[in-house]
Amino acid sequence: MILRLVVVAASLVVIGLLVHANTLVGSSRNAHLSALRAGGPSAVGSSTAAAAASESPQAAAAAASDSPQAGAAQHSQPAKASHMTATSEPAQHATPPLAATTPHAEAAPQGCPPTRKPYHVVMTAATGIYQEWQSRIAYYHYLKQKKAGGPCSDIGGFTRLFNSPSAAPDKLMDEIPTLVVKQLGHGSCDECDHGFIVMNRPWGAVQFVETEHFRNIPEEYLFFIETDHMMMRPPLNGATPEKPVGFGFYYMISTDPKLQPVVQKFLDPAIDIRTVDNVGPSPLLVHKAMLKRVARPWWDLSVKMKHDSDANHIFGWVLEMWGYNLAARNLGIRHTVSQSIQVEPQGIGTDDMADKDIYHYTFGLSLPGGWRVDKRQYYGGYPADHLRSPPACSARSAQIITNLWTEAAQQISNWPRRVEPIAEDPHAGSPFAKLLQLPVAKRGGVSDLLVGTGPWAWGRLKALYFFSRGVAYINNGDGPRSADAHNVGRGSWRGQDLDSKLTRRGLNQ
Repeated sequence: MILRLVVVAASLVVIGLLVHANTLVGSSRNAHLSALRAGGPSAVGSSTAAAAASESPQAAAAAASDSPQAGAAQHSQPAKASHMTATSEPAQHATPPLAATTPHAEAAPQGCPPTRKPYHVVMTAATGIYQEWQSRIAYYHYLKQKKAGGPCSDIGGFTRLFNSPSAAPDKLMDEIPTLVVKQLGHGSCDECDHGFIVMNRPWGAVQFVETEHFRNIPEEYLFFIETDHMMMRPPLNGATPEKPVGFGFYYMISTDPKLQPVVQKFLDPAIDIRTVDNVGPSPLLVHKAMLKRVARPWWDLSVKMKHDSDANHIFGWVLEMWGYNLAARNLGIRHTVSQSIQVEPQGIGTDDMADKDIYHYTFGLSLPGGWRVDKRQYYGGYPADHLRSPPACSARSAQIITNLWTEAAQQISNWPRRVEPIAEDPHAGSPFAKLLQLPVAKRGGVSDLLVGTGPWAWGRLKALYFFSRGVAYINNGDGPRSADAHNVGRGSWRGQDLDSKLTRRGLNQ
């Protein structure tokens, strides 16, 4: 029979499916699959790999390919940071002295290609436990990828651009190279956040470009990231002095009918709105001179937008991103828009992870049965160093974020929340588990559109999910079902030409 599915609480997409009855496939398990691991097996101590990583950059790269923790083995013994006082101040605004670590030039690697363009990683950060644990995870994965990339990768030094009240240092100063800048006050004054804490990002950039620390950075390029960014591979520097590289955000399309009137309010009338790139200020590869040129206009335009009711309402939580975007475009700047520089999984996740540089966990992941990973769960404290594994049939992004968080937490010294490892599911050798070990393959057509989608409505069923490897999960509508439990409906599906065949394998009652 022909079945029509309608997406629940989403767009009204209708797809025809051929349905055939069959028998039940075996049970699931709650465990990591080795084929899905980010960088290798689950993070456990590996003194051999760690020792190899400390020998030389070449050995570090080799060790990192074998063991996910080896590339950052030295992170647990950070060198004491040297502090300095920066006396420069942003133009037009007074700021107290800034405590900072001193950027240092690394020895020029021998035998590297002349096209190499090293960049300095700048991570914007604020105060509080929430930002603290994210900063430590981000720095761990920076160290790992710097070692894994070898001496000729484009990854250079690192600075945490730390916005703090009265530019006060914090306890991470000796762990992460840091430049402290003054955090905005609350309210609507010239140096206030206007009720929007993210205004500290452009304000921090204004202070940053006027410091001795900025002038002493040896790399000509900067790579701006955020605390919830985890490097998964060493990003290549595709920027030029005239053209930065930014990520293409699907929610920053200037010609979107809802956004266009507000965009045109702040865009130079002589500029074609179709030439506005859908990028923000992070992740961003940019030349130092260009950042210095755009920092003040970015701040000024963001403040102007905060005072505009239309911009404040329509742009909402991405207002300062539009502040950067339109300030840059008004200066004549165009960007190379990249979709591989980062990935932002959400909902039930994605399998499209292979060619991505950064995992940006700005959105949470939530799967049937109650499994969830969301940074907002940890506003007031650190996540554990052993997270609950996602269901084995989940998209690769769920497996990867669990591995990346767990690996970093286990390897960073003095991580405050240690827990016992979670026991493996006893059904690891079931036929269903073996099915889940099949490789993820793109089939094309409607199949690729269906992978990772749901819940779909189907007759009496309220929730039907399509996962990779041909796995389908079904909720029969009489209450929440666990993706790990035996009473969940399971089946298989496959794409063929323009149709997708769904095999309903019964419900385990």
